Amino acid sequence: MGVTYEASNRLAQLVLDRPEAGNALDLDMARELHEQVRRALADPYVDILTLTANGSDFCVGSDTSEAEQSDDPTTAVFELAAALEELFTLLNSSAKLVLVGVQGLAAGSGLGLVLAGDLAFSSGDASFRVPPKGGTGAPDPGLAWLLPRAIGQQRALSFGLGGRTLDAATADGWGIAELAPDGDVPAALRDAAENLGGKHLWANSEMRRLLHASWETSRTELSQSEAVTLVRALLNRQQRR
Repeated sequence: MGVTYEASNRLAQLVLDRPEAGNALDLDMARELHEQVRRALADPYVDILTLTANGSDFCVGSDTSEAEQSDDPTTAVFELAAALEELFTLLNSSAKLVLVGVQGLAAGSGLGLVLAGDLAFSSGDASFRVPPKGGTGAPDPGLAWLLPRAIGQQRALSFGLGGRTLDAATADGWGIAELAPDGDVPAALRDAAENLGGKHLWANSEMRRLLHASWETSRTELSQSEAVTLVRALLNRQQRR
C-alpha cells in the first residue's frame, strides 16, 4: 500500500514507500497511512511517531489519476478528500508527538503532512509548494485549513496565489520545517525524539495538547486546562521526591 512501519525503543517509524510516484497519496495509500498512524497511537510501547519517505521526494501531492480515469470523478475526488481529512485530523489530534523528515519536494497534501506534524526537519534540497506541480493548480484537500494556521493568513495567500516554490532556508524562516543541522534529517529526528521523550515526555505531550487545543477552545477553558496540567505536574514531582 506504499507505507512501511517499524516500532522499537518507544518510537514508531512510518515511511512513505511509493518512490516511483513521488510518494503521491492516492486513496489506498492515504487509507493505509491512516491505519498505520492508528496502529502507532494504539501501541502502549510507542511514545513518538516519525514520518519520512523513501526516494528523492517526500510527497509530491495527491494522486488524482484514478479520479481522472473514473466514470464518476466527483465521487472519486470526494473519497480521496475524505480519506485525507481523516488522516490530517488523526495526526492533529494525536496524543503522541509526531516528527516529520522531509527531502526533495513536499507539495499539496505532502505539504499537508508536514504541517500536520508537530516538528518537521528538512534536508538542504527540500522544497515546498501549495499546488502540486503538473496538477490542476487547485490546492489539495486539507491544506486550506492547515496552511494559514501554520504561517498566517496573508503569508498563506502569498504562498498559494503566487505559485511559489519555497527552498529549505525560506521554509525554515517561515516555520514550516527546520533545516536539519548539516542537512542530516535522520540525525535531527533522532535527536528530537531523544530530547522530547524519556522524563520530558509527559510535559512535552501536554504542551502539544494545550497548543493544539488553543484553536478551538475558549480562553477561559484553556486557562483552566493549563491550571489542571500544572497541578498534575506539581503532584508528579512531589511523588518522585
